Amino acid sequence: MRDPAIDSDALRANLEETAVDEVVIADDLLVLQEIVADFRGLNDTVSGLLYEVSHPYRNWWLLLPRLRSFILKNIGHYLRHPRGPEAVSAFVRLLFSGVKDAGRNRELAALALEIVLALTEKTVSVMITPGDLLRFHPALDRVFVDLAALDREVLLPVVQGRHPVKKIAETLLHRVGPDHDLTGIAALFKTILLINYDYWLAEDDPLEWFTARCGDICQGWKAGRLFAAVSHEQLRLHREAALAIETIRDGAAALSRLLVLPGHLDIVRFYRQLPEKLMEESGETLNADRFAENRKLLFLFRIMETRGLFLIHEETLREINRGLIKLVRIQSFEEIESFLLTTFRLLKVNVRRYPHTSLQCIQVLGAEVFKRGNSRLVESFLWETVRFGFQYPGFRGIDEEWQPLSNPAHLDNIRVWLS
Repeated sequence: MRDPAIDSDALRANLEETAVDEVVIADDLLVLQEIVADFRGLNDTVSGLLYEVSHPYRNWWLLLPRLRSFILKNIGHYLRHPRGPEAVSAFVRLLFSGVKDAGRNRELAALALEIVLALTEKTVSVMITPGDLLRFHPALDRVFVDLAALDREVLLPVVQGRHPVKKIAETLLHRVGPDHDLTGIAALFKTILLINYDYWLAEDDPLEWFTARCGDICQGWKAGRLFAAVSHEQLRLHREAALAIETIRDGAAALSRLLVLPGHLDIVRFYRQLPEKLMEESGETLNADRFAENRKLLFLFRIMETRGLFLIHEETLREINRGLIKLVRIQSFEEIESFLLTTFRLLKVNVRRYPHTSLQCIQVLGAEVFKRGNSRLVESFLWETVRFGFQYPGFRGIDEEWQPLSNPAHLDNIRVWLS
């Protein structure tokens, strides 16, 4: 018999296909309900989440953002409770099941692991006394062991993410007691370092890349020593040093030695500083050395094309735009044509991730191009703007808070084109 309340045959078929007689929440997850039993709102929320997580047809794309919000907002209630370590373990097991279900979907696995790292970082930050360390050590050590056991491709977002394992390791080492075992975090951090170095060694050596593409604008000009810290030669030395450190016998001592080696954020920080150093190394003002800004722009393009530097991509786009504006003011169209074309290509690739920044760059650049009054430059700019394409609304429905899901660049695009 047809349900009169359901008008859609497709919806009815989907509900029948995904229907189950009973959803059973695993016993080891019930602690998450029991700890907040006296807080009706929290208890209702976590109960709903556990029900959905335990459903055989769970949708992790919808669940993980909700889990992240609930965990980070309310983890204090759990950490202060005597059963706090059990709660941490339960949350982590739940999130690792999301990683397992993700399979080959690296983006979904990365989202789950980001929450694991955020939860771990939050837990470590409240472990101030030796008693806290002893209480939470088994739960945290299990996290470190499970992370280290993941496939390298799955672990790469942890290596390059916004919650660095290095910071967690430094905090633990700073607060550790004389008898505390740090072999778990030491082994994980060693794995993180090795994956990090292997990633950068698979990329082009930055000095070789730069000199091969710099061409005429680098004649009689050298900057080899500026790239030394991230050269393949130096990274191999770091990798050999990490590989030689034994983590099993004395975790604290091993961790102390590993923390001296540069992590992913250290390398990102160096790349972030390098474009300005390329300008300083010229020893000239921009007016005297007309190609100093060109060299800087060239390396900024390299940053944008390096996936492992995604943390600084948005600010790099802004810096590229500022540099190109300077070149528009002082150089001929022929000298900056390739930079203009490359800039538009990068803006088009990144408009979905950084819509406001990309479109603002086009607007500001356009104002400078028209001020210059060069017909070939104006024509090229307009052609590239048209090729850039228009950002349509792309309405995809509504979210859980009844807000429209659409392309955030749409309204900015209208304003920029009108301008």
